[in-house]
Amino acid sequence: MSSREWIPSRGERVPLWGVVLVLAAVVGFAVYSFIGTFVLGVFIYYGVRPVFRRLDRVLPETAAAILTLLLTALPFFAVAGYFALMGFHELLPRLRSYQALLQPYVNVDALLQQPVDEFVAYLQNPSRYSVTSIIDQAQRFFGLFSSILMNLVLATLFAFYLLKDGKRLREWFAGFAGDGSATYAYATAVDRDLETMYFSTVLMVFVIAVAAEVVYHGYNMLAPHALGIPFPTVLAVATGLAALIPLVVGKIVYLPLVGYLGYTAATTPELSLLFPVGLLVVCFLFLDFIPMTFVLPEIAGRGTHVGLVMFAYIVGSMVFGWYGLFLGPLVLVLSVQAVRILLKPLVFGDEVTGDVNTAEDMGADPP
Repeated sequence: MSSREWIPSRGERVPLWGVVLVLAAVVGFAVYSFIGTFVLGVFIYYGVRPVFRRLDRVLPETAAAILTLLLTALPFFAVAGYFALMGFHELLPRLRSYQALLQPYVNVDALLQQPVDEFVAYLQNPSRYSVTSIIDQAQRFFGLFSSILMNLVLATLFAFYLLKDGKRLREWFAGFAGDGSATYAYATAVDRDLETMYFSTVLMVFVIAVAAEVVYHGYNMLAPHALGIPFPTVLAVATGLAALIPLVVGKIVYLPLVGYLGYTAATTPELSLLFPVGLLVVCFLFLDFIPMTFVLPEIAGRGTHVGLVMFAYIVGSMVFGWYGLFLGPLVLVLSVQAVRILLKPLVFGDEVTGDVNTAEDMGADPP
């Protein structure tokens, strides 16, 4: 009897199942411990996969994966980091002015205690500060920075291997589940929806953040100093991040901003309302109407219901924290495709064929 014909007995299957379950528990614990990193890696993978597929036509898989990340993910992190540093640089000098307003929500004193400031203060008055306290504070900031960097590196590596070996993984899954099975149809529909959602999200955040940076700084060049935007880079980043949530887009940022500027102009006789009104028109056109009406439909195509996506981003962030921005849409896509393909035949006891049998217009179809 060959090894292919050997079938384990009932007594042997129990310990084998035990090994499989123990290994599954260990892997599940590892994924749970780094769930934010893995979800961010999935987001990066789907966000850059359309670029990878174009490069994969002319380059080997490894070279295409490396070049894709070099051209997309790494510059995106670099620009986001630069925007964050510039925004913090703009915000830091003004934090003390807004301390009474922010103190119930943010520890302003902790934000203002920077290692550089402590070091300068030590040079000016050595008897007041100790080198040990400065080193301890610098180590805390270094620990936070290294933790963020490690998570970004791990997420990028995870996305790299998904890009590099994605074709083999799909072939293995098709052979394991059967390319005509309901499981394969469900997984393929989820795969298509995630690419559409994440890729369109990456583009929209980047486009709107850059456009907001241009609009806010351009406004400050034209408007009187009294009607200037206080920290334009911070608000530009916030406007771009607001694009994560459909329908909301930049309204949550530029409407309060215009209201504040309009109130300042209305209560100051020598100032004109023309500048806040002009800013409102420009923001509505270039940060809201044109991206949502013309850009998003072109890059998103047919996707999940916009209202459901909005709740996925909001509720995901409230329930899971920062990585809920990426995990919420993932759970939504998995749930919507389960309803479209699996739920009805399971409830009524019919054969699960992998065909879409309800909510035909709410997501991508399997091949």
